[in-house]
Amino acid sequence: MRTRIKISGITVPEDAVSAASAGADFIGIVMTEGPRRVSRERAREIADAVPAEEMLVAMFAEESPEVVARTIDRLPLHAVQVAGWSDPGKDLPCDVWHLLRGATLPDPTTLPLAPLRTYLLDASDARGAGGAGLCPDWEWARRAVNAGVRLFVAGGLNPDTVDALVREVRPFGVDATSGLELEFGRADPAKIRAFVERIREADRVRPRLS
Repeated sequence: MRTRIKISGITVPEDAVSAASAGADFIGIVMTEGPRRVSRERAREIADAVPAEEMLVAMFAEESPEVVARTIDRLPLHAVQVAGWSDPGKDLPCDVWHLLRGATLPDPTTLPLAPLRTYLLDASDARGAGGAGLCPDWEWARRAVNAGVRLFVAGGLNPDTVDALVREVRPFGVDATSGLELEFGRADPAKIRAFVERIREADRVRPRLS
């Protein structure tokens, strides 16, 4: 299985183009409170810059479905990333990815899988914004993958650490922000290319799920 790649914290169209050109599947833009937050206008500029339609994932915290719907109105998105929703968000015009973050995580075997849900595991961060380079619980992620959870893993990933995650945990996808930055809020094209290359090499040699 090919590991899906999400490059997050993108703040300018040029960095989105670099990520897409390197082989990223998804571009994550922050639309909740946080230092990398982008406006609706900038989100539209980023969407217009990428070569493929609906690559964007708009990242939120615990905003309600109503607030999210208003914020993303008329933006071409693949998905929104949210936290704390019990409803899968079936009325939104895009997929809904459910963020899992905290000192205590649910038993992965209890996570709803139907209708098909995508989950994203990030490290527990007191600031709540993510993108701090903290590492989540890989053992929990391994258990979730073995339970059939469609899981992205974020937190502490860069070209030097992602190989082990892909080989050992085998998640559906990976997500990186600070580990791929040249400076805060600006992605490093060379790090993105190296990140993608390490993932693709790990995909070629990692063991299959039993």
